[in-house]
Amino acid sequence: MTSYVKKRTFTIFVFLTIMFFALIVRLIWIQGINSEKLAMAVERQSTADIILKPQRGNIYDVNGNILACNVPAGDVFAAPKFIKNPEKVSEELYKYLNMDKDSLYKILSNKKSEWAVLGRSIPLENINKIKSLNIPGIYVEDTFMRNYPNGKMLSQVLGFAGIDGNGLYGLEYSLDKYLSGVPGREISLVDAEGRKVGVPSKLYKPTNGNNIVLTIDSVIQSYTEKAIKNGYEKYKPQDGITAIVMNPKTGEILAMANLPDFDPNNPQDVPSQEYWSNPAISSIYEPGSVFKVITASAALESAVVTPNEKFYDPGYYIVSGRKIRSWTVLGDITFSQAIEKSSDTVFMQVVERLGLDTFYKYIYAFGFGSPTGIELPGEASGMILLKSKVYPVDLATMSFGQGIAVTPIQMITAFSAVINGGNLMVPHIVKYIEEGDKIIKEYKPQIVRQVISKKTSDTMKYILEKTVTEGTAQAAQVPGYTVGGKTGTTENYAPGKYVASFAGFAPVENPKIAVLVLVKNPTQNGYMGGEVAAPIAQEILRDTLRYYDTVKK
Repeated sequence: MTSYVKKRTFTIFVFLTIMFFALIVRLIWIQGINSEKLAMAVERQSTADIILKPQRGNIYDVNGNILACNVPAGDVFAAPKFIKNPEKVSEELYKYLNMDKDSLYKILSNKKSEWAVLGRSIPLENINKIKSLNIPGIYVEDTFMRNYPNGKMLSQVLGFAGIDGNGLYGLEYSLDKYLSGVPGREISLVDAEGRKVGVPSKLYKPTNGNNIVLTIDSVIQSYTEKAIKNGYEKYKPQDGITAIVMNPKTGEILAMANLPDFDPNNPQDVPSQEYWSNPAISSIYEPGSVFKVITASAALESAVVTPNEKFYDPGYYIVSGRKIRSWTVLGDITFSQAIEKSSDTVFMQVVERLGLDTFYKYIYAFGFGSPTGIELPGEASGMILLKSKVYPVDLATMSFGQGIAVTPIQMITAFSAVINGGNLMVPHIVKYIEEGDKIIKEYKPQIVRQVISKKTSDTMKYILEKTVTEGTAQAAQVPGYTVGGKTGTTENYAPGKYVASFAGFAPVENPKIAVLVLVKNPTQNGYMGGEVAAPIAQEILRDTLRYYDTVKK
């Protein structure tokens, strides 16, 4: 063997030896050091990991009628690595997903993406069509989409949930932690084309959300919405109408309605997102003469005036050298008549006797200046001047509800305290929360404090009844029933703009319902509380009282 052949043989031997040891090292690396990482990579290629959405809890009214529920739908996903012809699949799917075809193709052709969400809460009809196509790499998870079977009814109270199932507005948002439930998880083997094989290797079932039962009575809610719709058409208010119906003894909300409103099934179909907010709790306004109920209660409770004490109303009152005119010129009247006929002049005199400190004590005692604590999101606190900033003229005008801003929910809660025996209640719109058949949280009537005595409350009820029979609120009379109430008219800071309001209750001897109606900037057929808001409240009171005397009885 020549030297050349020997050298060549040795070189080949060395090369093969090196290759052999390199292969050994590689096998050690694959099977030992890097085995876990490679196994995970293989697992990712051969398994599907799917989050299982829980079913959102239902919302019911006090009688068990469904207000918000779930209907069958589906979520659609894609594993692009298993899709062989993205262009063809895009052509077949886009119309069922409400997607642009080019956008869908871009997602499906991205082989670097292991998983993509194509659509959530897709209607059942479209889901069934997608399933029938049986496309490898396209997965459908049977889920539910939120549905509000009554359309616009109670829309700003209920709010709505997004396509991901999270509550976004209203009770859907504030009670989301109860309604949403806990997601589950499914890990399954898939074949080369991305289809599930066998039973899941791991399955964690979702926990469905809790059900919510409200204090709302759908019958009274429908009466209220019908009444404000009639008022909306008649008075054409620029800034809408708000109405609240409350059980004055318990603080339970029986109805809450606003116009304009929206359909929570299609919440995007609104001119502005302001339609989603709930003015009954979030808007503030000057309550006008309805606030005289608060001033009068404070004055009677403090014994600075008696119901039959006589006053003289010349149509104005001079405060710190400034003549403040009243809308009335009533001459000789009693304090009771000053409430019935709504004399600003008399109330300016009475609040002087009451004094700033005592007046403010009752303003805060009736709950103004702080949220009521109702279970709805976005509640405002109102606006009350600091005592140090209040001058005699401010005190005078605040006595008849100007220079102070309140929310509708604050006003009806305080008004209810005046006529329920003197107790300020926490307003509630949720009755209880249940998990299956078990009540896990109950919202019982809760007294915040006693603001006035039962004697003062009884006196106010009698005076407010005469306000309806003989005073400014005669349009609120309901034949066959005793009704009490107080009208209010506030001129806004823009000339010719008014908020007309009325707060009422019935029956006088044993109040079962309290009603507050606000008509904001009516443009036709009147602007005073007695001619605009009182008739709307009368319709609500009439229908609700008849309902109580028939069905509820």
